[in-house]
Amino acid sequence: MSNSILQISYKYWPLTRRSFSWTGQAHPATRTRSQRLARRPTQLYANSSGRGGLGDEDFDVAVFRFTLGIPGFDDRLIPRVVGTVLGALLVLNHLAGVQPTPDVQVRSEWVGTLLATLCFFVPDIEERLREAMPGRGRQKTAEFIEGATNCFFLDPSLSEASKKELAWASFSLLKNTNCCGLLVAAGGRVLMVRGAMGSQGITPGDAAGSLMALSEDLAAHGGRKLAEVGSEALSQFWLPERSAFALAGLEGLIALPAGAQCFLAQHIGGLTEQSGLLLVFSERPRALTDRERDWIAAVADKLSAYV
Repeated sequence: MSNSILQISYKYWPLTRRSFSWTGQAHPATRTRSQRLARRPTQLYANSSGRGGLGDEDFDVAVFRFTLGIPGFDDRLIPRVVGTVLGALLVLNHLAGVQPTPDVQVRSEWVGTLLATLCFFVPDIEERLREAMPGRGRQKTAEFIEGATNCFFLDPSLSEASKKELAWASFSLLKNTNCCGLLVAAGGRVLMVRGAMGSQGITPGDAAGSLMALSEDLAAHGGRKLAEVGSEALSQFWLPERSAFALAGLEGLIALPAGAQCFLAQHIGGLTEQSGLLLVFSERPRALTDRERDWIAAVADKLSAYV
C-alpha cells in the first residue's frame, strides 16, 4: 500500500501597524484589508493518487502479534488457562464460604461458572470460526485431511532464483487463500509440490523420486482438460466440487488426496515455448472465491518468468 502524502499549505502574513480609533477597533478604511491579510486558514488535504495498483477498497495492513514467549506453549490457549484458574477459584471460594451459601453468592458463582466455561472453549470456537471464514488462510494441516501427507519438494535442477520464486509463490498461496496444497509443472515435469499432497505419490525425504512419480502420473492421468490448460487453450479450469472430478478425468490423479473437494488448474505462460501448470486444491468444496482465483492467476503470471 502506498503511503498517503500529507501536504499542508500554511500561509501567514504578520500584522503590521494599523491606524485604530480610540475605541480599539480598526479604522474603517483599513478594517477589511487587515482582516484579509491577517491570517490565512490552514489547508489540509491528503494525496493518495499513487496506490501502487491496489483498488480503493484494498488495504495492506501489517499486524504485530505480541506473545508470552514461553517455549512449548501456544498463546492461543491463554483463555483456556484463565478459565481453568477461574473455575478452580470458584470451587475453592464455595468450599471456604459459609454454609448455607447465600443466594447472592450462588448467583455470582453461576455467572462465574459461565464465564469460566466460555474462556475454556474460546480456542475451539476461534478455530471453528477461522475454518468457516473464506480468505483467511490455511487453518487445517495435512494430518486432518484424508489421504494427505505434508511435503515441500523443489526440483534440484532449478536455478536459485526459480527456487526462491516458487517458494515465495507457494507460501503466498497457502497463507492467503483457502487452498491446502499446490503443484507446479512445466515441460512434462513436476517442478514443485507443497502442502497436503496425496500420500500415494509422496516418499518422505525423497524429493527426486516423489517429483518423478508425480510427473509420470500427471502425464498418464492428467486428462484432456489439464492438457488444454497447459497448452493455453484454456487459461483456467475450476472444479468447485469433488463430484466433478470424475467428469474431468481427475479421479486417478495421485497428487490429489482423497479429502480434496475442489480443484483449480491455472495456465503458466513461459518466456519460451515451454508453458506450465499451477494446480491448486482445497479440502472444502467451493473454497476458492472469485478474488482468490484472480490472485492465483496473478501469481501464475508472475511465475511465467521462472518456469
